[in-house]
Amino acid sequence: MSNTDKLAPGTVLGRYELLLPIAQGGMATVWAARLKGSRGFQKTVAVKTMLPTLSDDPQFEQMFLDEASLASRIHHPNVAEILDLGEQDEVLYLVMEWVDGEALSVLSKTAKRNHAHLQQRIALRIVSQACAGLHAAHEMKDEHDQHLELVHRDVSPQNILVTYDGIVKMVDFGVAKAIGRAGGETTAGQLKGKVPYMSPEQAKGGKVDRRTDIFAMGIVLYKLTTGLHPFLGDNDMLTMRNIITKGALPPRSLNPSFSPELEQVILRCLHKDPAERYATMADLDRAIDRVLANTGASVVDDDVGSFVRTVMGDRGQKRRVALRGAVRQADERAAGIAILPAAPSAPVIHEGLSELVLTKMGSGVSKGDILAAEMPPPSSPSPEMIELADSEVKSVVVDAGPVRRNRAMLVGAGVALAALLGAAGLRFAGSHAATPERRAPVPASASAAPPAASAESLAPAKAAGAETPALSISELPNVDDKGAGGRRPNGSAAGKPAASAREAPGAGPSYGKPKWSPTVQNPGF
Repeated sequence: MSNTDKLAPGTVLGRYELLLPIAQGGMATVWAARLKGSRGFQKTVAVKTMLPTLSDDPQFEQMFLDEASLASRIHHPNVAEILDLGEQDEVLYLVMEWVDGEALSVLSKTAKRNHAHLQQRIALRIVSQACAGLHAAHEMKDEHDQHLELVHRDVSPQNILVTYDGIVKMVDFGVAKAIGRAGGETTAGQLKGKVPYMSPEQAKGGKVDRRTDIFAMGIVLYKLTTGLHPFLGDNDMLTMRNIITKGALPPRSLNPSFSPELEQVILRCLHKDPAERYATMADLDRAIDRVLANTGASVVDDDVGSFVRTVMGDRGQKRRVALRGAVRQADERAAGIAILPAAPSAPVIHEGLSELVLTKMGSGVSKGDILAAEMPPPSSPSPEMIELADSEVKSVVVDAGPVRRNRAMLVGAGVALAALLGAAGLRFAGSHAATPERRAPVPASASAAPPAASAESLAPAKAAGAETPALSISELPNVDDKGAGGRRPNGSAAGKPAASAREAPGAGPSYGKPKWSPTVQNPGF
């Protein structure tokens, strides 16, 4: 199996991480990917990888390399920029700028299916931008300032991208030809390009120059403005014969209201003799501008973008949502985080983060409530809690849903610290003698001293020979009592003795519940 068969979201090629596949053409698959840098920098790019069936073909590999070499020299707003070329694990890949848009072929088909009329001025604006990008490619020079005489040879609606902002980008110079480059030459019996958009000289395997691209652009313009292809036959062979032998039907014979000026522009582009066509794409662009000016129609890029957004509906939005989701999953993979499907009552566990104390919250947590944490009793600490007792708690994570973060973190810290101290067998000095059922000996291994208490509070306990009562989880402050002001579970105010049903005159000194006064140094949040 080829290595390119194993490409999947998360695969890293050089500096680029694949996020999700976007499209597949005749020789490559295009992926949305991201480039990551230092200090949180990242940039979305498009990565083109050669198809597995073609990766071992030297000719297609050379075409792939030619595209990178030629198109990377073109710097124009209407040409998708080539950023990088790389190879890893026998996978050859090309990195391009990310274009948030649709191919003109998809746009026109969707408009036709939805009965959305493509206004002539919108079509002319799209073709005008494409002409500007192609002119920049045709004028490209080498390092010695010599014209490369580059020819795209695959000008078609599939290779004209229109963004949701109305900007046109020419793409796919995979079969481009430049003088002195053997990789772009056509061998006998071989045609490069799409048959329905070939020029007569290209279809016959003759010499081509920039006027070949002008002929192809004339077909694009004819189809956008009339809705028909001027040479289309039942199959590629008949289409090719029509291109070579038949003239294009004048658009006004199909629609008498068609602009005469625009008809002249189109028919000149489609002339069989290259010498009778426009000499450059800049000439064609100026002719289109004159047509727009004579009709009094004004159009800007935002008009084109509005048309694209109207026709395509939420397609672009769905792609952007999918891309954001892919980026989020990539971040979770990078952090070692696994989001596991769980019942509503279970917390979301981020496994990649170290030294966390998770407070499990039950379902039904409302904005003003936090349910009690599920912890093992102090009398039978779990091995995990014993291990945590000897280490510093770095941070506390509480999945409290809509409850405010500060309150959830405070409660979580208290619960975690209480369980930690209880598991280690620590004791807090109380202000009254513990009842027999609450008495428990302090383990000999406990080295932590109890919180400091006044001499008056300690004297009665020593006189009676009572041991310091152990702190139980049930003794924690009731977090459900809003605005209790630090009240104890029995309702007494903090620092004040409370009467108990078990207290009676003559039963000995009576004191309040143990004070809750641990000091936490740098809890980590």
